[in-house]
Amino acid sequence: MGVINVEKGKPVTLTKVIVLICTSLAIIFISVYLNVPHSYIRDGGDPNTNISSSASAVPKATFSSEPQPLKAVIVSAGDCVLHEVFQKSAKIENEDRYDFNSIFEAIKPYTEPAHYSLISFESAATNKRGDYSGYPLFNCPPEIFDAFKNVGLDLVNNSNNHQLDRKLKGMLETRDNIRSRGLEVLGVYDGEEPRYMIKELNGIKVGLMAYTYSCNMNEDALTAKQREHHLALIDEKRMEQEITEMEGKADATVIAMHWGTEYTQKPTDYQEKLARKMIDWGADVILGSHPHVVQPSELIDLNGDTKYIIYSMGNFVSNQRRGASGYPKTHKELCEDSMLINIEFVKDAGTSKTVINKVTHIPTWLWRYSKDGVYRFQVIPVPLPDYYKNGEYPKEVLAEAYESYKRTMSLVSDYQRPSP
Repeated sequence: MGVINVEKGKPVTLTKVIVLICTSLAIIFISVYLNVPHSYIRDGGDPNTNISSSASAVPKATFSSEPQPLKAVIVSAGDCVLHEVFQKSAKIENEDRYDFNSIFEAIKPYTEPAHYSLISFESAATNKRGDYSGYPLFNCPPEIFDAFKNVGLDLVNNSNNHQLDRKLKGMLETRDNIRSRGLEVLGVYDGEEPRYMIKELNGIKVGLMAYTYSCNMNEDALTAKQREHHLALIDEKRMEQEITEMEGKADATVIAMHWGTEYTQKPTDYQEKLARKMIDWGADVILGSHPHVVQPSELIDLNGDTKYIIYSMGNFVSNQRRGASGYPKTHKELCEDSMLINIEFVKDAGTSKTVINKVTHIPTWLWRYSKDGVYRFQVIPVPLPDYYKNGEYPKEVLAEAYESYKRTMSLVSDYQRPSP
């Protein structure tokens, strides 16, 4: 075979030259191919396409060194107890309609941005006009649920001692009225299993369940099968089974408890013991209601994980207050105090472990004032002392709201998980 001298007289065979040329062409071809967008190749290519400009438009792949954690926020409000004065306040003159929106409008900046918001509702809300009443057998217009919906609430907890105030029929009608507004309901059942619900919130599965100590003995009018079928009364054996099961399916669990002694700021021994049992069974958060006053919060360490308990969130909306008759006889100002609780869960994207990252208490005070000869009401959130500076409310109103803030914050503690 012939020989070509290419450098300093060193011989190179023709075969080697051919191989060298083919290799170079292959490298050029591959380089061009890899810089052409895949869509260009896939779609057959446009002969008029400027390949170099198309290639420059292809984004470069970026890689995060660590997967980002997932976060979900729930917000809970205390007891909504609508005495008869609220119905008069919400009635639209000369019309068969009620509007409760102004009571709740100031909480919207706190409830609407949350992934999920809930409230405890102590009443029936049936459709029969003229059958509305306050204490001791509560029943209010179902338009109350429109107001809940309008401020971004998602779930109505109806598991409490007043849920049978219009008997079983009224309780089921109330449930239907809640659902018809696009809200979910907890505490009223039709024998379905499981009774708890699991909501996926921004990639975090949160289990929710609610129990009550009693229905003011109205449950005694039901058969044993009806009680089991429709209610969630405190029954430790069944609670253990449900909470344990729910904990196995959810990333985090929230239990709403209607319990305790009315008008006392200290939880009972039974509340404390039962709370610890529920933590052991798998509860991460326990939200208490019923005493009509705020009771303390508590943080529990369980094997290095923080669990949160609020024994009572107080009266979010109620006419139990100074200047009103009825109970309590003393210290009525305590019944004006409540809160919104903002709880942030964080899920590690690598390990899938979910923990409480942050708990923030936003104290609230219920303002009652007279307008056009009728009492009006508005929940005032007070996230910080001296928060309002632009004349949003009269000075004397803010003075009361700030005193309420102090009372509430003396009983609860915010929480921020330490950095790993």
